[in-house]
Amino acid sequence: MSPRDDVVKALRARGELWDVAPGVTALRGDAAELLRALERAIAALCGLETADDWRLPPAIDFATLARAEYFASFPHWLTLASHLSDDDESLRRVAEHGDSPAVVHEASAPPQAALNPAVCYHVYAALAGKVIERAKVVTAQAECWRHEGTRHATLERGWAFTMREIVCIGSDDEAHAFLERSTERVTDLARALQLDPTLAVATDPFFAPAAHAKHILQWLKELKHELLLPIGGHRTIAASSFNLHDTFFGEAFDIRLACGAPATTACVAFGLERWLLAFLVRHGPYAAGWPTIDAAAAIQEVRHG
Repeated sequence: MSPRDDVVKALRARGELWDVAPGVTALRGDAAELLRALERAIAALCGLETADDWRLPPAIDFATLARAEYFASFPHWLTLASHLSDDDESLRRVAEHGDSPAVVHEASAPPQAALNPAVCYHVYAALAGKVIERAKVVTAQAECWRHEGTRHATLERGWAFTMREIVCIGSDDEAHAFLERSTERVTDLARALQLDPTLAVATDPFFAPAAHAKHILQWLKELKHELLLPIGGHRTIAASSFNLHDTFFGEAFDIRLACGAPATTACVAFGLERWLLAFLVRHGPYAAGWPTIDAAAAIQEVRHG
């Protein structure tokens, strides 16, 4: 049994973790409080860049996803939001046989939105058509959904998971400087939590073959890096990512600089459950062995580390 399996088994045994569907996990007790402490520390880290913390809806419209070329790039991840038909006969069948997935499926109306696959698309949509006088930096946290078939693993690869992002929209120099600062700060936070981070060049799993050129470009230009945290047995997990988009989203959403050129965008993403898993593997599944996560103290260490 792997260290990750040991952690999950221990949390299940004391009733602090359970799955309601593959990749959809609930937490309570010490495990839930630990996740909240990590959330506070990461939010405080993001607060070093911006006080503009947005509250986002749980779903996103198809038009925004299409504008971002999400359907072309990651259709295999998308989870759609639907509801039951208003038809009385369909609702009657559901009322009588609601435990049948086939009946519920037949009674479902066409979806009108998707559950969030990421945070940053909301930011680009909100700023569409705007002129950026100076770098705009936004942070937000939301529940996100990415369906990965049989690859779901509790805390490691969720269908539903918690993501916080920091998004920078500005000039090329501003975006690069933002990523350089953020990479250093996030790495310092992981070290402060004794999580032994490493950085690696990465690419997104674009849907093949249509997006193959994007994969090659991302790799050759090193547009994406990941923060890898150990989860035992010589395995690591990508707990954060650092992404430079060049002017792709600036052009797609018509976000421009004062000079008229399309804005450059960059973002840093945190997978909160993955940070939780790495912490539990490093420090054990029992609260007695956990170091205190003091958000203010951790940020001071990041500032002066």
